Amino acid sequence: MIYMAIEEGEFDGLISNLDSVIKSIKDEKIQKFRWFQEKALNIKNKRLFDYAILHIDKSIIIIAALIDFIFNTINGEEKKSRYYFPLIVRKNILSDDYLTTYQESNYLAVIYDAVDDVEYIRCLDRILRDGKDVEFKSGGRLKPYMLLSHDIYSSERLNNKSSNSLTLLSKNEIVKTFRRIVHGMNPDLEMTYMLRKYGFLNVQDIRGYFLYVDKDNNIYTLSMFSQYIDNIADMWQYTQDYLRNFISKYDGSDCLKYIYKNCGDYISEVNDISAMIANMHIKLSSIAEENFGVIVPKESDIDELVNQIISNLNLLFKYISSGEYSGEIEYMIRDILENKDFLFDSISNIKDLVPYFGKYLRCHGDLHLEQLLKTENGYILIDFEGEPTKSISERSRHISPLKDVAGMIRSFNYAAYSQYFEYKESGKGDLDIEKIENLLSVWATVITKSFIENYVNIINSNKKDLIPDLDHLSAILALFKLDKAIFEAIYEVNNRPSWFKIPLKGIIECIEEFKKKSYLEVYYG
Repeated sequence: MIYMAIEEGEFDGLISNLDSVIKSIKDEKIQKFRWFQEKALNIKNKRLFDYAILHIDKSIIIIAALIDFIFNTINGEEKKSRYYFPLIVRKNILSDDYLTTYQESNYLAVIYDAVDDVEYIRCLDRILRDGKDVEFKSGGRLKPYMLLSHDIYSSERLNNKSSNSLTLLSKNEIVKTFRRIVHGMNPDLEMTYMLRKYGFLNVQDIRGYFLYVDKDNNIYTLSMFSQYIDNIADMWQYTQDYLRNFISKYDGSDCLKYIYKNCGDYISEVNDISAMIANMHIKLSSIAEENFGVIVPKESDIDELVNQIISNLNLLFKYISSGEYSGEIEYMIRDILENKDFLFDSISNIKDLVPYFGKYLRCHGDLHLEQLLKTENGYILIDFEGEPTKSISERSRHISPLKDVAGMIRSFNYAAYSQYFEYKESGKGDLDIEKIENLLSVWATVITKSFIENYVNIINSNKKDLIPDLDHLSAILALFKLDKAIFEAIYEVNNRPSWFKIPLKGIIECIEEFKKKSYLEVYYG
């Protein structure tokens, strides 16, 4: 059954002028939202694409709006992105963070982003429990899907680092709102649901979700109600605190001995995490449903991966050639440029290893320390969305599980250097900065070694054909690490040049690994 929400009533005139109301929202207010992905582009125009009235009474109206943003790109081309923008309109100013206002003869309407408003959350909860579709103006539908049943009573903003919007609900729930509208079932919803369904419990439970179905029956994921995980910290923050304390106690002695003497507890945690990730990959490989399970990568799959890496590497070299660098960064760039031909040859030669790549399967796709929550009872994996700037089809592709492994390795390196920069910038440490860098660099190597060894042992003991054999693992893993490091370098050189050193060091390490013959030589040599 489909129901269209209530007549305009007390808000006569506002709906008929909704497109103008949206255009009146100042661009700078939109660009301040973390979930808005085109911050670097100028908004040329914004227009209402579609909407549904979810609730209306004498004091408020709740609108599910889909808004198209038009941009001028750096190349002078026009780009369009569609965002889900739930709005709540009130007849009084509740706070000064409103988006815009609309004046009628007998009242002033104040328009807010609705995601953190308890009235909007209650409205979604009511629609979810009723199970009835809501009709949009265009003939599309908001379709609720209930998986578990219970009520919610209140909501509040969650401080988070997500590219989407998270709202904390009572009864330990979160509403995740997928802001940028992309065709298809969002991988975060799909992956979390399927893992939970097949008995992998290191993910959130899902109570329900909402799809927007257009008049041609194309689906778009708008939001989901999922379990809030009571946690100590995400593993990035936990690692930062751990390393801060670890550095403060360092006396300048032999760093390797110091690490093994003082990091046994963290190494144990890393082993637990690598085991969890290995078991996730094993579970994903066994799910016998559409778009899951395993595939044997073809030569065309490896060609696509290699061509993407080469394209990004060429882009990075363009950025490097247009910049001016000095000191350590200059030496690192020179090292990479001296190995440029070798690097391109090594990437291309990976095509010869197609028979040794292992299997492709659905993976996390954007795995790093922030995507792991540390709890009193273990760890929870979150945010299976993949890289949000890519299409759903790209994010839902099968890929080597080594992509997730490489993501974690790069995250350990970033965690180490984040503390290096903090120590350097504070100017309060007693030890020479080179000693601190060496300590943290060796720490990252030790942690990476432990993570890989444990992961490989568990995979090989259960489903060894998922990953390359030991003779080919180093080169193929280096390829995925290189892919990640190049992506990081492009970001850092454009947004955070003071951290450019981290991915450059990662690229140099990959060059060194390409020069070695096997996993055993790299990690035991």
